[in-house]
Amino acid sequence: MTMSTDSEIYDCIVVGSGTAGAVIARELSRSGQKVLILERGPYIPLKETLWTLGSMFNEVPVADKLKDARVYAAGGSSAMFMAVMDEPPIDAYRALGIDLQPAYDAMRLQVPLAEMADALMSPQAHRVREAALALGYDWKKKLMLIDQSKCSGVYSYEAKWKALSFVDEAVRLGAVLKCQALTERVLIENGRAVGVECRIKKEAVKFRAERVIVCAGSLATPLLLRGSGLQHVAAGGYYIDPSFTLFGRVPGLGGVDSFCGTMETTLEEGIVLKDANVHKLPFRMFMLQYMQISRMFAYPESIGVTVMAHDEVGGGLSADGRYNKTLDAAVFDKLAHGEQAARAILERAGAGDIFKAPMFSGGALGTLRVGSDVDARLETSVRDLYVCDGSLIPENGRVAPTLTLLCLAKYLADILTQTRHLPAEAEAVPA
Repeated sequence: MTMSTDSEIYDCIVVGSGTAGAVIARELSRSGQKVLILERGPYIPLKETLWTLGSMFNEVPVADKLKDARVYAAGGSSAMFMAVMDEPPIDAYRALGIDLQPAYDAMRLQVPLAEMADALMSPQAHRVREAALALGYDWKKKLMLIDQSKCSGVYSYEAKWKALSFVDEAVRLGAVLKCQALTERVLIENGRAVGVECRIKKEAVKFRAERVIVCAGSLATPLLLRGSGLQHVAAGGYYIDPSFTLFGRVPGLGGVDSFCGTMETTLEEGIVLKDANVHKLPFRMFMLQYMQISRMFAYPESIGVTVMAHDEVGGGLSADGRYNKTLDAAVFDKLAHGEQAARAILERAGAGDIFKAPMFSGGALGTLRVGSDVDARLETSVRDLYVCDGSLIPENGRVAPTLTLLCLAKYLADILTQTRHLPAEAEAVPA
């Protein structure tokens, strides 16, 4: 097979167009840099249909029989996320030499971030909240990445922020987007990243750039780095926050399509209980997957609570490129305790016929480390090779990742903008 080389030399190549990649591409394009975005998935106009969502869905084994969900499409996982946000772990990153506060202050002005108004919470969410509060749980609202002005009813897919909007803006500003481009390795010369080699359909292509930023995701990024010669990375394990959902039925509830995850509580043992009142399409997909056929048509009377437990960091990436991890007994004890509390909430809400869905990964994150795999500038041991994605969310700051990734990407984009024209010896870690 022949190898072709693109004649352009870009200022930056961004590998991956998910949340972090989209922010970086937009910010660097705004500053006048020549940016190439490489996305392994297709460009799909976003509509919440079974075909659209199914065509971009992918899973990777991460522990025992658990798999982590991924999205292969321009814009990444924000096409399918619940839009639930956590405050970025400012203190955890500050301890690593990274000040995310300025980036957070800036990003809050650029995205629709707020708690959901009561009027936009469904009867299901209200019923679960009332039951949780009656049992003494501190059931609090979450930040949501939703433009509530676009909600004509209780739920609107179009109201959710999506990274694809930032990708589209970057392209309007001059960035080049190449989809269905699988990046296979970073090109390194004299200890410095100078481009990438990728496969577009059946053609192998090389692209050259002054800097390469890998935003391929917490599972794909370590594989790409190792395949590029950085064999020492991803040696510290990762976490997955194993979870499951309990669904019950409340006769006559009158449920409607609902934003999911609008509220939650944290138990003393580090167990998180979440509102799991998804809207109708994913609910029916889940029930079909679980072979709960009769429940598929009982959406208006269905309510749910998800139980999530923090697991210990562990496992690793094998030489053949597979992730593996064994959950210990302590995390199953946490899940059992959380299940008791979740069942009590559902029963207090008047639910019967409670069904426990299979366990799933709450998100495999923290596969890389600031301080060993990258420095405080998010640069690897290879000069001009950077990382920015969920692989860098630390164990002591584990959160719903999207808002943190927005901030981390803005932080890195500011570094790359400020140091673009500086000689090597003049570059410094920002205060």
